[in-house]
Amino acid sequence: MWLNSDNIMTPHITSRRGLGMAIMSFISDIRNAAIANAVIVVFHIYIAFAVEGVGFLIIVLPIGGLIAAAYLVKGKIGAVLLAVPTLGYLTVVPALVEGLVTLSPDADIGYFSLLLGPFWLFTILLNIMSIIAEVRGTSKYAKQPST
Repeated sequence: MWLNSDNIMTPHITSRRGLGMAIMSFISDIRNAAIANAVIVVFHIYIAFAVEGVGFLIIVLPIGGLIAAAYLVKGKIGAVLLAVPTLGYLTVVPALVEGLVTLSPDADIGYFSLLLGPFWLFTILLNIMSIIAEVRGTSKYAKQPST
């Protein structure tokens, strides 16, 4: 709240720059990226039991472990831990885009794939932005030099 020219309290409206910085801060936060990745891992645990079979967990659980470690460790090590699943995600981008362009439901999960595709692409963006912020040392978790 702030006083306008008539000394009346009015709500402070965030400037475009402030909003843009808030969005960039959210996108480059490794913890937000790890949470989005955790949603994908939980979904794939469901897929393992419902569709693929329990053997699919051999792939899903180590990726979940990498994501959990990236959430806890942060920094450059966390960026490397998050980069491994991200590289794997990049291999499925053509299939995601094809599914979104054709608007055809997946044989196993139906139209839920039309919701999962954009979320997965957004997660890849979150991963890349947070990896860059962690490697550059510009994230809010980067150690600040002592003065």
